[in-house]
Amino acid sequence: MISLAQQDPQYSLFMFDKMALNPAAAGSKDAVEINLVSRDQWLDIQGAPVTNALLISAPTASQHTGWGVEVMNDRIGPTTSSSVQGNYAYNIQLGKGKLAMGLGFGVYDYTFDWTAIDYKDKTDVYASANGSSKITPTAEAGLYYHTTSYYIGFSVNHLIESRLSNISIANAENFAAHEYFIAGKAFQSASGIIWNPSVILQFAQNAPPAVSINMNVFLAEKLWLGASYKLQYGGVFLAAYKVSHALSIGYAYDLGLNAIGVVGGGAHELSLTLDFAGNKATQVSPRFF
Repeated sequence: MISLAQQDPQYSLFMFDKMALNPAAAGSKDAVEINLVSRDQWLDIQGAPVTNALLISAPTASQHTGWGVEVMNDRIGPTTSSSVQGNYAYNIQLGKGKLAMGLGFGVYDYTFDWTAIDYKDKTDVYASANGSSKITPTAEAGLYYHTTSYYIGFSVNHLIESRLSNISIANAENFAAHEYFIAGKAFQSASGIIWNPSVILQFAQNAPPAVSINMNVFLAEKLWLGASYKLQYGGVFLAAYKVSHALSIGYAYDLGLNAIGVVGGGAHELSLTLDFAGNKATQVSPRFF
């Protein structure tokens, strides 16, 4: 029997660090940025996904290129995947914004702990195995256009559809390419409130399209409040607070309304962002993206 499940971590706070989905967003904020993300999904299911990630990005001195590094650890049941990836983006001035073309290359260490499985058939060939591990390459590419008021991007990851293990089971353990489309825009009202609708579309092999529609508001240049609707899944409630120029803290709670969401319970996601703007000029006009 072959089962289908998510291969990549799911993020609800993607709008605050889009490099997690698109390598072309590396260095797009004109500042050195460090983002720590921790996510616990389906709290009532033992062995449900737990993801921790570190993302660092910055523009180069010329502002024509950007770089980024992603370090991620993702645990789902008996499997653990750890990855390190480097991203590079080249920017072209286009109209009122910049068009960035990005590439990312890295490696995954994909580990199966067979001892963590309770086998119904104790004679199963893997019941006596301890574990297996394989290091495999990964690559992704993307386009990202952004101005001071809106952004739009498209990316494809797992361009190298590497095998995740040495087990000989058809193609069930291969990486599958995922395509992401993201877009968002900021509107400022007369009262100074920033309204930021955004959308993310995800396409993957053997899975229906995933759609997330989001609306955030930015109050007093300090507090983000928002909500998302994920098609065929449920809702997300989020908040982020700018503690200082350099430090922001974000939190999201997923409320699943589909079958696995009801059984599995909610999900917590926490982010900590350090934003080291290179000079005060970048702060005169707040960077919403």
